[in-house]
Amino acid sequence: MTCNVVLSAKEFRKFTFFDIIRRRKMYKSPVTFSLILLISALICFLLHDIEGAIMLGTLLLVVGLGVPAVYFSTFHLSLNKQVKLQSLKEPRQVYTVSLSRGGIDASNATENVSIAWDEIHHIYKAKSALYLYYTQHKAFILPFSCFDVPPSDVWDLITSIVEEERRSII
Repeated sequence: MTCNVVLSAKEFRKFTFFDIIRRRKMYKSPVTFSLILLISALICFLLHDIEGAIMLGTLLLVVGLGVPAVYFSTFHLSLNKQVKLQSLKEPRQVYTVSLSRGGIDASNATENVSIAWDEIHHIYKAKSALYLYYTQHKAFILPFSCFDVPPSDVWDLITSIVEEERRSII
C-alpha cells in the first residue's frame, strides 16, 4: 500500500493539535499554574479586609487568566508560522510512504528510510489520517485520501502486524 502524502494546512493543524494537546498534554503546566493563581486570587478576595488583599487578588486574577491566553495564542501563532514555513497554504506532496508486511519505506526529495514494524513507537488512527510515530516525537502523517486502497484495508494490515498496545483509535 502506497501513500503519496499530499499534506494540507488543515490536516497538519489537526495533527499538531492532536500531538501537542491530546498526546503530549502540554497544556497541563500553564493550566495548573493558572489554577493556582486563580485560587490564590479567590483567597485574596475572601480576605478583602486585609490591606492590599484586593490589589493582590486582582493582580493574581489578571496573571492567572493571562497565562493560558498567552500560551494558546502563542501556540496558534507558532502553528500558523509552521504552515507558512512548510508551504502548506496550498496542499502539496511532502513524502511517499509504502506499507507492507515487511515494514515501512518512506522517501522525500532528499531522503529514503526503511523502518521495521517492531521499531514503530505507536500508530494512531484518526478520522481522516493515520499518525505513524516511528520515534516518540517524530511521525508520518498519512491522510487516508492519499492511499490507493480503502482506510479499512490499511488499518487491517496494521492490526495484523502491530501489537494492540502500540496502536490506538482516537
